[in-house]
Amino acid sequence: MKIAGSFLKIQNDLEKIKILENSVDQIHFDVMDGIFTENKTLELNDIEFKKDIDVHLMVKDVKKYVDKLIRFNPKYISFHYEATDDILDNINYIKEKNSKVGIAINPDTKVEEIYKYLDKIDLVLLLSVVPGKGGQKFIDISDKLDKLYNYRKENNLSFLIEVDGGINDDTVKKILKADIAVVGSFITDSSDYKSQVKFLKKSFAFTLLEVLGVIIILGIIGMISFVAVDRYLVNSRIKTCKVQEKNIVEAAKMYFIDNPRQTEVTIQYLDSYLPDDFKNPMTGESYNNNTIVKREKIDEKTKYSVTYADGDKGCE
Repeated sequence: MKIAGSFLKIQNDLEKIKILENSVDQIHFDVMDGIFTENKTLELNDIEFKKDIDVHLMVKDVKKYVDKLIRFNPKYISFHYEATDDILDNINYIKEKNSKVGIAINPDTKVEEIYKYLDKIDLVLLLSVVPGKGGQKFIDISDKLDKLYNYRKENNLSFLIEVDGGINDDTVKKILKADIAVVGSFITDSSDYKSQVKFLKKSFAFTLLEVLGVIIILGIIGMISFVAVDRYLVNSRIKTCKVQEKNIVEAAKMYFIDNPRQTEVTIQYLDSYLPDDFKNPMTGESYNNNTIVKREKIDEKTKYSVTYADGDKGCE
């Protein structure tokens, strides 16, 4: 999201306007005629902007003010949907001046009213305050923002979405789907414009990082849980296998009592000494008949060892 700095509250201080320009991504130029709005803005003659300008016309006579402001070479000129009946005529007029065109709508205007123009314009400016003066409280227009965002995606359109009015480090989190946030008082009421802009960007970047952080944490928890469960299952299988190994040895001892001359025996000869459906817990299959129990005497003691057949797994 880009930050467009509005200098409406500092319009009589050219030095502060330049500081604002150096602190933001682009300049938002509010223009009021005192007819469409109560207030009227000053005319700026002795200033040149180096960054992109988007002009917000809060005027009745759109073409008159386009002619006045085109010398600033604005990237976007937006006029109010509520200010004129000549929507298409004004769109074409602004395009003829080699500027991109936007439509601005008041907080109480339904976004559906401008759907038919969205394939002809480059920007939609959603007002989150009543147009006419700075420093107003934010009006939640997130529902309209969502509708515009989804409509753009569903219809494969490319217009930008800009939100203007009452934007601060808290309200910016409600307009994360916007491409541009117009910010005035939150920046210009501070003593350090650049720091305030950085603080603002961190506030909505942190919101996105929070979401990413939750996803990462859940992923890590899932991995840890999976590893823990898998380790538990492996350990359980090993313990079961050790118990079965003892059962095999005990069965072999009984076999050797019945067959004292033999020193080795395979599983197949131990069937009658072992429980029914005796399976290797490491493979889930019946023990291979070539699994061997060997008896040998070492230092007057008898030792029994189990040698697993090819294809079977030992307990470890």
